[in-house]
Amino acid sequence: MLEIPPFPNAERQDPDQDIVRLAQSWPTRRVAMGVLYERFRERVYNVALRVVGNADEAGDVLQDVFLLLFRKIHRFREQAFFGSWVYRITVNVSLDHLRRRRRAPLATATEELLDGPQETGDLSSPERRLAGRDLQRHVRAALQQLSPRLRIVIVLRYLEGLAYGEIAEILECSVGTVKSRLNRAHAAMRRELAHRYGPADASGAVPA
Repeated sequence: MLEIPPFPNAERQDPDQDIVRLAQSWPTRRVAMGVLYERFRERVYNVALRVVGNADEAGDVLQDVFLLLFRKIHRFREQAFFGSWVYRITVNVSLDHLRRRRRAPLATATEELLDGPQETGDLSSPERRLAGRDLQRHVRAALQQLSPRLRIVIVLRYLEGLAYGEIAEILECSVGTVKSRLNRAHAAMRRELAHRYGPADASGAVPA
């Protein structure tokens, strides 16, 4: 008997599975797509903003992504999570927008790279806040120097909080490739931060 291997996500339940099936059915298509839009619009916009670095252009990416989803929803198969498919389309559309210009300015949303537990007492002093804003400017400038391919893995890993396997699925590459690109991005950012901010502060600016 022919043994059919399980899908990659066979043991994981896709939380969007039911609504996606409704979106693939003509009678419920428009209503279901409206639900998917509400579920994913913020994530799509945030990724687009951090990659293309411009609010107006991120809005264009958001519109293009959902136009593509509306046209291609019938092609989606459950070998992958629907959310991963949405991320993949968002990345590809964002890259298309980046190709139309030589260099994209970085969105202020990349400040989230440095977000951590809120600090109190002396650490919340005006001097501390000024130092934090200064470091954030240097981080944004360092991220600006990354190629789109390296910037995307930083966005997906640290700003979207995705696991290596999820990023590999979205980018259609191996986990090893994801880790390699992250290492290259870390090294490039550390070099840039060391140049701009000094080696002592640059060494721990980006999580490894």
